[in-house]
Amino acid sequence: MLQQKVAENPDHSDSWRTLGRLQRALGDPDAAIASNRKALDLDPFNAAAHFDLGKLLHDQARPDAARLHLQEVLTIAPSSSYADQVRALGIEPPAPALAQLTAPTASADFADQPSARNEMTSDPSKVARPNDLPAPPHLVGAPTQTVGYEIQTFDGSDDLENRLRQLESEAEFPTSPLRIFLETGLLYNTNVTLTPISRELAQDEQASFQWFASPDLDWKLIRRESSRAGGLFRGYFTANERQFQEFNLASFQPGAFAERDFSFGDNEVIGRVEYVFSNDFFDGNQVGDRHAGTASFTVIRPDLNAWYGYTTVAQSNFEDDGAIPAQTSLDGTTLTTGASHFKRTHWEALPMIAFGTDLEYANTKGDDYRYLSINLHGSTDWQISDRWKFTPTWGVGYRNYPDFTDPIGRDEIFWRVHGKLSYQLTEQLSVSAVAGHDRFASDNEDFDTERSEVGVLIGFKR
Repeated sequence: MLQQKVAENPDHSDSWRTLGRLQRALGDPDAAIASNRKALDLDPFNAAAHFDLGKLLHDQARPDAARLHLQEVLTIAPSSSYADQVRALGIEPPAPALAQLTAPTASADFADQPSARNEMTSDPSKVARPNDLPAPPHLVGAPTQTVGYEIQTFDGSDDLENRLRQLESEAEFPTSPLRIFLETGLLYNTNVTLTPISRELAQDEQASFQWFASPDLDWKLIRRESSRAGGLFRGYFTANERQFQEFNLASFQPGAFAERDFSFGDNEVIGRVEYVFSNDFFDGNQVGDRHAGTASFTVIRPDLNAWYGYTTVAQSNFEDDGAIPAQTSLDGTTLTTGASHFKRTHWEALPMIAFGTDLEYANTKGDDYRYLSINLHGSTDWQISDRWKFTPTWGVGYRNYPDFTDPIGRDEIFWRVHGKLSYQLTEQLSVSAVAGHDRFASDNEDFDTERSEVGVLIGFKR
């Protein structure tokens, strides 16, 4: 009779749920799971179907997948008898969407996740905020995400990396006012003259072992239910072999930020503004400074795919304007805007991919350094095991110098391929082997250059 009912009315969620209950009672759990999944496809907010499917998965020794559905009951119908039974099992409400976006567990059964995730209810105003709840039990003891690796890239991907680190920290440590991220390690760099802060990409290629450190921290002085504000500090420091110490870089980057959470339709949005002042030195001698303001937004969709967009306006002032400032000065304003997409997959070994594009215009006083560029970049994570992960990244772009004064143009096509193999020692500490190559190809030999890097780093976060 129930089979006839679902055949006549296949879009009725509760009919499929009732059929699943009978199939379970008759000893056919596979058919019961399929029926309950059908019920949830038709109505992702069917708390009873989530409860039944959770119990079925638990009986089949799939506790992580079962917990996801039982937690849905607490989100959708917290006052129901089903929710009371879930609490009696010692299961707590799920983490907010932000936590699930930035710190997925390697054991998550993506095939068992409903199409509408934990925080999304029929009333968008009731979406949980990132700092409302502690980390859920199913994340305790689970593998954590390794910290990132970045030697300054020239394609804008660092902006996405910075934002993902901030989101991950907010998810893992929602009540901590202080976020700390530090990378340090030893590289063999085939071109230490190709430094992160220089507009001048062409130097004599010089190879050296290079120690580096890259701190990134912020302190939330103000924290409200849906907003945060405070100070931040970033930096980038290198030390080369003695004969190349003139390229030892120290970049101090203090600043401030403010961000606010809000809902837009079914999406969770985080708006953020920040200001950073950079003061840069080569071997203790000041090279220049920059004032930079960034406005960004992060949109987390109900399916946990996300978009990140930003616009940065920076004013740079270099100490040396060259012999003919109208031609050789690097001072000026740079406008950068970009968008990146963070997409979850259904593969446990490849949980996410990210890709983006950036546009940049540097309006320098010197004609030789004024340029427009377009860049593409991407990355992914290969979860080899609970502790091992491989992260390949790539970037490609084109930089046009419309006012370059030499008869041979200096337009450049640049690309990079980098990889990091990481081992998670503890929740906060990781060790990684890294390798990569950057290429800047130009018809003008004075500006045709490249570099390769290989080394070992240690990462710390809290």
